[in-house]
Amino acid sequence: MKKNSAFNRIFTALVFLFLYAPILLLIVFSFNKGNSNTVWAGFSLDWYQKLFRDRLIMQSVYTTLLVSLLATAIATAAGTFAAIGFYSLRRRKRAALTTVNNIPMMNADIVTGVAMCLFFVAFFTLWSDFAVWFNGVQHVIELPTRLTLGFGTLLIAHVTFNIPYVILSVSPKLRQMDKNLVDAAMDLGCTWMQAFWKVILPEIKPGIVSGALTAFTMSVDDFIISYFTAGSSSSTLAMTIYGMTKKRVTPEINAISTLLFVTVLLLLVIVNIREARLERRGGQAAVRRRGPLAQRVSRTLSTPKGQWLRRGTAAALAAAFVISVTVLTSATNAQSVVNVCSWGEYIDEELITQFEEETGIIVNYQTAESNEALYSLLKSGAGDYDVIVPSDYMISQLIEEDMLAELDYGNIPNFDLIDQRFKNLPYDPENKYTVPYAWGTVGIIYNTAMVDEPITSWGAMFDTKYAGNVLMFRNSRDAMATALLYLGYSLNTTDEGELREAFQLLADAKKNGVYQSFVMDEIYQKMEGGNAAIGAYYAGDYLTMLENNEDLAFVIPDEGSNWFMDAMCVLKDAPHKEEAEAWINFIASTDANLANMDYIWYASPNEEALEQYPAYYEELYEEELDPAIYEIMAAPQEILDRCESYLVLPPETRMLYNTLWTELGI
Repeated sequence: MKKNSAFNRIFTALVFLFLYAPILLLIVFSFNKGNSNTVWAGFSLDWYQKLFRDRLIMQSVYTTLLVSLLATAIATAAGTFAAIGFYSLRRRKRAALTTVNNIPMMNADIVTGVAMCLFFVAFFTLWSDFAVWFNGVQHVIELPTRLTLGFGTLLIAHVTFNIPYVILSVSPKLRQMDKNLVDAAMDLGCTWMQAFWKVILPEIKPGIVSGALTAFTMSVDDFIISYFTAGSSSSTLAMTIYGMTKKRVTPEINAISTLLFVTVLLLLVIVNIREARLERRGGQAAVRRRGPLAQRVSRTLSTPKGQWLRRGTAAALAAAFVISVTVLTSATNAQSVVNVCSWGEYIDEELITQFEEETGIIVNYQTAESNEALYSLLKSGAGDYDVIVPSDYMISQLIEEDMLAELDYGNIPNFDLIDQRFKNLPYDPENKYTVPYAWGTVGIIYNTAMVDEPITSWGAMFDTKYAGNVLMFRNSRDAMATALLYLGYSLNTTDEGELREAFQLLADAKKNGVYQSFVMDEIYQKMEGGNAAIGAYYAGDYLTMLENNEDLAFVIPDEGSNWFMDAMCVLKDAPHKEEAEAWINFIASTDANLANMDYIWYASPNEEALEQYPAYYEELYEEELDPAIYEIMAAPQEILDRCESYLVLPPETRMLYNTLWTELGI
């Protein structure tokens, strides 16, 4: 018995270690002075200070709490009355409805999110057609012709998926309740509503509280459904954290996660203490509950103060809901806004604050994981953005599909500051739709302490000599590009034979164990921590990694590489086109480009900013900028001449890419 007991304790300890070791690591690195999750640079509270100064994070916290509290209140009320309605039905009907109620909880969140997104888009389309017709008849009251995804749709979605959890929590308490209680109350002169407040509610209160806590937790925790229903004007904390992970998981995210974990832990402690106290008082409460049924109901009904308290509480909750929605709607309508979608950590957030102060225009800033993810959002109707920042080849595709608006460059005078090298590029040859945002190159990052000689060729990405130590892109276009370049083919080839040859090179390397993994953001931790020797990635991100690991080096291989341009565009159906052009003009300024270059380590297309950045860096940091670093950030023309930009591929070639990538099994 003692051996079994010792084994059980050890096994339990290992299970808890397995569960909580990652959380403990996260908490520890939230106090890291540096910005790495693998290299400890000393103790600091800087990330917590930065967290509370971050406007985007604080705004997302406010949105999360507001939608969670409102959704919990509405879902709890609706779910409680629905459970009572279920309870009043016969067993067969109740069982059928209970099964239907369980479906949303068992359904995959991705299915629910996509379905609700499609429903809202379809509804808004019908509403727009009806509003145009109604207003055309010249009625006194004009209806808004455009409805978009936002706080309202987000709240509806949260209420919808929370109601089943409330019903599930309340129903068992109703089944445990003595059915004669309500009849006895009504025999004593109660109306049904009085019986509900005085008799039913006290009996099922534990289930209601449990359902409300579950609903609140589900709302705070939800990401997938919110992602498809929030639109561009609302962002929950989960969505903001997801956006922050596009480039690296910084200790700022660790700080948020630590605070969330501690908050949940404290709530659990409080709940457990409360339950323990209730259990200790359980004996006395049981004695008080004994007695004739009529006496219990009579005593319950003889407290008018309690009735007024409950009515007052209900009225206060209703008033709070109405006021919150009214204030939120008024604030939204009173201020001009611009909805922007870009990549994670791809802007100095102080620029957002500066723009808002100068113009009075509120910026709703969200991020997408990739060009393909952004395209999917736009096609589904979930991405009702004004300004987007796609890459060159995706811009061409959006222009071909007539999804971009022609810009009024009279509202964007800072376009004249763009270097002539970055105008009239193949993705927008007539400069009708875009203003360049940032550019850079793709190359090989390698650890000089783990590689015995300098790397100069893409062949290193397929060499069994480095088996188990190579990181490859987890997106088809970049991964195939490394193989095409090594084989001497164009990045934009449409020849099926060349593409299949490149695919086979990747497949053989994968089969031979060359690749440790296929990555995107994970490359930061792996390369900074010395967990991999070689990886293909972007020059700007290499410079960020270099801050935490001086052994890293970057090279544009002899075979050439890809150089890319990300540009600002306005969607054709953008609801805030003037505000969008004001934002683009602000970001295209020299001051904004200098701040951005220093923050994201990608080169600016602004000619003045490119020339002034070394002096700007020296003035800011009181040290000279290493010319080698600047050459990696802003590759000289002789390097760009050896590189090639992506062009949009024909539909059949894009389909072949998808097929080959699926065969590769990533």
